[in-house]
Amino acid sequence: MISWQTDTVLGSIALIELMFRKLREVIDTDASIPPELRLSLHATLDERLISGKKRLLDSIGRQNGAWAMPMSPPRNNLQ
Repeated sequence: MISWQTDTVLGSIALIELMFRKLREVIDTDASIPPELRLSLHATLDERLISGKKRLLDSIGRQNGAWAMPMSPPRNNLQ
């Protein structure tokens, strides 16, 4: 079972993705936007979407403390 914080964040990510999808539709259907600008706008949206998702997922890790730690300790080169 997932925590309510995780559920809330996943719901927020879904809404953000929906908003970005709608923005992409506007970009692709607006004839006044030149093709090279469309590419640039899509690249910017990609960067912002990834950044936003990362911030939201990081917020879960900060809230849950040890839950966000890796399952196994990092290995060093001596092992």
